[in-house]
This record gives sequence, C-alpha cells and structure tokens, in this order.
Amino acid sequence: MISKSIAALAALGLLAACGGGGSSGSPMTPGRTDGAPSKPSAMSVHAANPAEAHRATMAAATSIPAFGSVTQSSNRNASDVTTDAASASFDGTDLQLTVRRQDGSSIALDSADHTVVRQGYSPPLQGASGRTYALLDFNETSISAASVTVSWNNSDPTDYLAGGYWMHFEGTTAPLRITGVELGAFVDGPELSGAASLPNLGTATYSGDAGGLYAVRYGAGSGVPAGSTETGEFTANIALTADFANSTISGCIGCDGSGVTDHVFVDASTGQAREVSGESSESSFHLSPASIDASGRFTGTTVRWAHPDATVTSTEGSWAGQFSNVAVNGDPRLVAGTVGAQAQTSLGTEVVFASAATSTFRPEASPR
Repeated sequence: MISKSIAALAALGLLAACGGGGSSGSPMTPGRTDGAPSKPSAMSVHAANPAEAHRATMAAATSIPAFGSVTQSSNRNASDVTTDAASASFDGTDLQLTVRRQDGSSIALDSADHTVVRQGYSPPLQGASGRTYALLDFNETSISAASVTVSWNNSDPTDYLAGGYWMHFEGTTAPLRITGVELGAFVDGPELSGAASLPNLGTATYSGDAGGLYAVRYGAGSGVPAGSTETGEFTANIALTADFANSTISGCIGCDGSGVTDHVFVDASTGQAREVSGESSESSFHLSPASIDASGRFTGTTVRWAHPDATVTSTEGSWAGQFSNVAVNGDPRLVAGTVGAQAQTSLGTEVVFASAATSTFRPEASPR
C-alpha cells in the first residue's frame, strides 16, 4: 500500500529529497493562492534547524505506537507511548488526514485544498485502485506536509486503506526560522477498525511495502566529515510471518536488499547540502516476534537495524500493527502498521527511522 515511487513531500522536500528524481507524479497547484508566503524550498527548510528535525525523528522512532488507527509519532507521554491519533477519511475522490494531539489541537490536510503532487498507485488487491498524495499547507508561522497513499475497492470506495507519514514545522516562514518539529507515521481504514477473525492453526506469510522517514548523523571514520547528516525517505519491501498457533508475528524490512533512499546530505565541514535520489541501501530492519491479541493487534518492543558495512553497538525500536477484518481463505487478507528504530555504530554514527507498512496475504505460502 505504500508506494515505492512516492513523490512524497517531493514538492516541499523537507526531510525527503525534493524535485524530480524521476518521479512520475503530476504537479498540482498548491492550495494556497491568497498571497501567503512563497512555498519554502527543500534546502532552506532542511538547513533551518537540522538538529530539531533529527530530534523529532528520533522521538518518533523510539515511541510505542498507539491504536485507534495505528499511529507512531514524536509526541509521546512519559511512558514513551504515542499521544497523537492520526486518522484518514476517503470518499472515492478526496482524502482527508487529521492528526489530533493530546491537548485537543490538530493538524489537518485535505487533498482538495493541499495537494501538490498526485500520482497513481497499483494496489496488490484485485478490484482495487490507488493513489499517492503529497500534501502541503503553510502560513506565516507553520508548515504542514504529508505523504499519504490510499487504496480502495472499485465497487465501494468507502472500503479503503490509507497510510503514510506527516511532518509539521513551527516557526516563521518569512524569514524562515524553524523552532519546532513534529512528525509521525500511520495506517488507517475501515478494515483495521474492527477485530480480525484469526485462525488458531498454521502460519501465513505476508509481503508488501514499507516507506518512512529516516535520519543519519555520521560519526568519525565513516568516510564523510563527522557530524554530517543525511535525512530523507527510505522505502523497501517488507516480509512478515504470522504464526497463528503461537499467536506471534515477526518479519523484516529490506532483508531482500530492496532498500532505496531519497535524501538530503549536509556536509558538516562546508555546510553545503546536496540532494540524492534513488540511491540503493543495504539497511535492514529486523522485527522480532510480537504477540498477537485476540482482536488481531500486536505490539513489538524489539526492532534491530543492520547494515553489512556497519558494526552496530546498540539498537532499539518498536513496531505495532493490526490484521485486517477481511479474510481470504480463512486468513486476514492483509496486515498493516508502523515501525520505528534507532541504532548506533562503533564509529559513532546514529541512524533513526520511522515508517508505515502494509503487507498482503500470500496464500501459496500458508499451509494448514
């Protein structure tokens, strides 16, 4: 469900690489035409406060996801549980994303008013269509942006699934000063809102896409000046195995070598930034077994980052998800959720990652 060619925030750039990169998205006219400040550039926003952006990404990466939808964000309580609640609605034409904070305030983006890039998406489910939106809204004191992919039943658009990630920046846009950053990932839709009917025997395998935001701060001896940063979007395949007999699920993102990044690199020695699109990545995220409850929800407290060229000295993270309440051959037809992780290497490099992911059922690999 997460598009592997997301134009995702490409119109604004921000933490993801901006502009082109071979995107097949169709540019749309930004929703604001009322004389508000000009659209911020990717490089200017990135350079305005990279430390705060890195802090927010780390907070989201190590937060415990919350349910309703599945939401994992940088706003969290003293127990590290996400306090935001992201929800999406879709009527077959327009998509609305709302992120409600614990204090009752909210971030709202609507495809009718805030679409900057829109592109088609081909869902794996038969009889379904899909679309990815890059959404942007801004004024004199804030910038909100999101990448959301939605898929829906051609016969019933109210049968939809949406997922992606958002960012919100506080400060001023003229002149550009960033004082606060919030971000997160989510999945939402009617088939995740009710309890799943789970078999009590056998296993089922699921495969799909994961996409999210990541940030790297390089240490000494890493081949680039210490303190250099890399921030952007990471996409890769995800594979999951559900063991219904033991009520557990586990898996991996990028273990097949499918990782790709679009990012902005900032050289610590010169302060210069450059954009990189479509770069292969050997990073992988190993999702240790999580217990599935009777409703089809699960939360795992161990995510390990790995890279063949890195010696990992510490790694932590969490992931959570929900099985679909729609079944195929007795198994939930998909599972969707969020993943976050952080890691440090022996060279002092720090990696943080937060994503949304969806996997669909592979019936040929599910013996009963």
